[in-house]
Amino acid sequence: MSRLRRFEGKNIVVTGAARGIGREIARLALEDGGQVVMVDKNDEGLRSTRESFGELGKLASTLECDVAQPAQIADSTDEIMRRLGRIDILVNNAAINSYVRPEEITPEVWHRELDVCLGGTFFFSQAVGNASMIPNRRGSIVNVGSGASLAGLPRCASYVAAKHGVVGLTRALAVDWGQFNIRVNCVCPGFTYTELSKAMAEKDPEMMRQRELRIPLSKGAQPTEVAEAILFLASDAAASINGETLSVDGGTLAMSSGFSPPRDQI
Repeated sequence: MSRLRRFEGKNIVVTGAARGIGREIARLALEDGGQVVMVDKNDEGLRSTRESFGELGKLASTLECDVAQPAQIADSTDEIMRRLGRIDILVNNAAINSYVRPEEITPEVWHRELDVCLGGTFFFSQAVGNASMIPNRRGSIVNVGSGASLAGLPRCASYVAAKHGVVGLTRALAVDWGQFNIRVNCVCPGFTYTELSKAMAEKDPEMMRQRELRIPLSKGAQPTEVAEAILFLASDAAASINGETLSVDGGTLAMSSGFSPPRDQI
């Protein structure tokens, strides 16, 4: 199926782009004509992902950066500006989750998850805002939240705290930067079939079956489906959408009453 060239002439930065949802965001943005910088701590993974895009990968460049380190973010933003001259779209996708009981979370785990998920989102937005979007009086930022941005998850206290913060940060930046024609929105994926979830399913197929039963659509999302929602909000088609949070979760949040969804026809 041919794609729209909705990002023709647009310069796009995607963090956490070496795999999963970030990989699909980068790929689809390239297919839609964008010039993409793929950012990740995993430099080898970035190169492998870019090579997997084939000819399309020639329109992308890669940049190694630990988003938990504001100094690295500043240096990376300077390098992106040197390469591209301006940044039109930023997708803050980088995240980590340690799955630790709250009574066992160490200060190191707590600070690392907050620094990557929330700090990285803020400091990359700040750097890109100051370097390009505010001076140019335009831009679109999409922050990637989680189901953990809107509800509690077991054994994920630091991750839940960080991802709830991402929603609040999205609203705060949307309010402050709307005057500069910068839109800031958030997409919260639910259960998604990434490399990590597939590995977990292989270890515990029954867990996967039970997880899917709790989703009204009876299935998780493909990374491409989440990426499409993110790129919609990033695009000019969403020109009047600012400060919004969109769940891509198959109806999981809607089914938060404590009941299970009906399975009358199964």
